[in-house]
Amino acid sequence: MLCSPAEAPDRIVPSHYRAHRLADPRPTERGILYRRGDRRFLLDWTRVRCALAAAIGPVGEDDRVFFDLAVTVDGAECVVFRVETAIGADARAFTRAVRLGVGTERCHPSLGEFGPERRYADVGTFEDAALESIRFG
Repeated sequence: MLCSPAEAPDRIVPSHYRAHRLADPRPTERGILYRRGDRRFLLDWTRVRCALAAAIGPVGEDDRVFFDLAVTVDGAECVVFRVETAIGADARAFTRAVRLGVGTERCHPSLGEFGPERRYADVGTFEDAALESIRFG
């Protein structure tokens, strides 16, 4: 996955997590098609350095799953593209697509075979944990 500071002591570890939500995401064999305005774009699977996932919020209250796809870990900043789905069939389908497209070696343990293996109370807590995983993972 990503190298830890112990493996690269001169490396600057990221301290800022910047997430961009993808509108109307559609997984394909090549990557994720998404919309920005009237145009469609492709996030190629090869650009994803690490994929993380989590259920957000209390159990049973409008359960949402966030998939964060880290594309840039440069200096102090970590940039991720985020896909938000409903828990259930949508999340399972997206999990399969990410694990096939990105490869399990670039999937964080939070993205299990059947979906997210972690739950956080809110988005901020998830982002803090994701940043720590990327920094020291």
